Amino acid sequence: MPRVCKLVMLFVVIGLLAEPAVAGSKKKKSTTQADTLKPPRGFVTMHVAGVMESKGGKAVVLKEEKNGYLLPIWIGEAEAFAIQLRLSRRSFQRPLTHDLLDKVVQKLGGELIKIHVDDLQDNTFLGTVFIRQNKKIISIDARPSDSIALAVGNKIPIFVSQKVLDRAGIKEDQLKEKPGKDKPNPDNLLKDILDSDREEHTL
Repeated sequence: MPRVCKLVMLFVVIGLLAEPAVAGSKKKKSTTQADTLKPPRGFVTMHVAGVMESKGGKAVVLKEEKNGYLLPIWIGEAEAFAIQLRLSRRSFQRPLTHDLLDKVVQKLGGELIKIHVDDLQDNTFLGTVFIRQNKKIISIDARPSDSIALAVGNKIPIFVSQKVLDRAGIKEDQLKEKPGKDKPNPDNLLKDILDSDREEHTL
């Protein structure tokens, strides 16, 4: 067989072998992306219901739809301002800290994919930010207040540990109770709870 024909056949075989490998890698990538949208075992999906003012300062309130959990987390003024801006899709005239973090991650070839509120230790919430860089997933210890600001700005999932909800969560049906004797107005109950002496902190 002439040498040219052998080369042509070799390229054809290489092409046939390479094609399924590319298709397989694409399928694997999409599966990985889909997996990041699902809560890990022991976690639930929550979203930001809003930022509230209370006697103890500002609190961001996370909400879970299925079982009606609310989770207030106390945050600093700067984080509250950043979250409120991002919820309203507004930006400050100069980059704030979370805007800077977004740019740094992007410039380094990373992509924020999800955040966790993992635990509550010594009355302090603990969180994690997850970044995809190439095919590698990087997890970084982070304050939930900062993590939530990044999640809102990048429209990525917020997953909260069930053990955190069991300890610090509030059932939404408490807020729907009809007012009666010795019962607070349901419209103000969440604020009343926030104003009460709760041990949990932010950071």
